[in-house]
Amino acid sequence: MSQSLKDPRQFIRFFFVNGFGTIFDYGAAVLLVAVFFVPELIASTIGFLLGTSVNYVGHTLFSYEHTDKSNLSLGGYAKYVGAVMLSLVVRLVVVALGGFTALPFWLVLLIAIGASFVASYVIATLWVFKKDD
Repeated sequence: MSQSLKDPRQFIRFFFVNGFGTIFDYGAAVLLVAVFFVPELIASTIGFLLGTSVNYVGHTLFSYEHTDKSNLSLGGYAKYVGAVMLSLVVRLVVVALGGFTALPFWLVLLIAIGASFVASYVIATLWVFKKDD
């Protein structure tokens, strides 16, 4: 296992950047619906893309100490979006498997969110923001 995954400071920075990106995603989507009357699915998609962009920039500039603004690129962003999509797959698999249990949906969803966050961190750390050793 990579040493990068064992860095608690990096994990905490990743957590807070993701939290900020989530707030940005949510706020943008709600604003678009409430103020500009954008349809909900379109607003949610725009919010997701904006939040993902905020996360990519935040992780590049803050979460991973070995990266800086010179690492920002469309290719890096595409890799990050790929990582986010893979973590979504993890979330959906956990939700689907939860349907075979007696657990309430809200608990399955919390477990799924946690699993997708961990998957996102691992994929981002080992692939998107991989540290050249």
